[in-house]
Amino acid sequence: MSTATAPRDVVTPLVPERMPLDNRRAFYEGLEANNKPIIFTDAMKGWPAAERWSFDWFTQQYGDVSVPVEWLRYNARPAGDVERVGRVRKMTMKDYVASLKVKGKEGEETPGYLIGNDLFRTLPALHRDVRFDEYAVQRRLTEQLFFMGPKGTFTQLHFDRAHNLHAVMVGRKQWQLYAPSRDVELKPAKLSHPWSVMSSHDLTPHGGQPDQLPAGKLPDYDFVLEAGEILYLPYGWWHRVYTVEDAIATNYWWWTWSMLARIGPRLIPSIAVSAVKKMRKQQTLGREFREQ
Repeated sequence: MSTATAPRDVVTPLVPERMPLDNRRAFYEGLEANNKPIIFTDAMKGWPAAERWSFDWFTQQYGDVSVPVEWLRYNARPAGDVERVGRVRKMTMKDYVASLKVKGKEGEETPGYLIGNDLFRTLPALHRDVRFDEYAVQRRLTEQLFFMGPKGTFTQLHFDRAHNLHAVMVGRKQWQLYAPSRDVELKPAKLSHPWSVMSSHDLTPHGGQPDQLPAGKLPDYDFVLEAGEILYLPYGWWHRVYTVEDAIATNYWWWTWSMLARIGPRLIPSIAVSAVKKMRKQQTLGREFREQ
């Protein structure tokens, strides 16, 4: 992903403070640190996921499980809103992992991205492999995603309407972060998805490339999250993510009651729309996929 050299009069992007996550108190003290991103080290001690999650382990344990793999990008529509363009296909876990191992070979398809909460719903036992619950605020106000993807997987610039903990078990990921104070500069795009907001600068066909900064705008933070580390990303921070090595990760979104009271009126209509579109998505597996 682009790490363009900054002019001398421009501040070089920072790296978040790295600090050990020893206990619940340290976690909440970190949350109060000026609403800035933090990297927690040694944060997954005792997590079964940290000890056994690997590509081979998923093949051995869940090789015949069907998973949704996507080849999708966020695209700008002439009307000014956003659509997701590409395709989603069901594969068995063993076939997907096998595709990661042969990537780059002549004649082989570029592997897609296994992302979402579908795997946790299909395999609820995976929840016991992670220990985010130790740091839960309100258990009912949470969501968790699973990420497995090849080197080169890229997520376009967006922010999530939630606090976020992102844990990497295998591989490395480069993160570029932009502060919430830059909302106007980053041009939020119209998107009916309830939890995320895309930047108009990082949409295809004119943007959305990992080797090009969105509208040439330097991030406030630019760093690599290593295996065994957890990134705390407060509500509203913009981010784009590039997978430096084949990676397995999971995250933990959560909301507080005060946060929902503030943003809830804007979310309820889009949640309803999103639910309908999710049902349609399930019917498009294996075909061309376009989601507004």
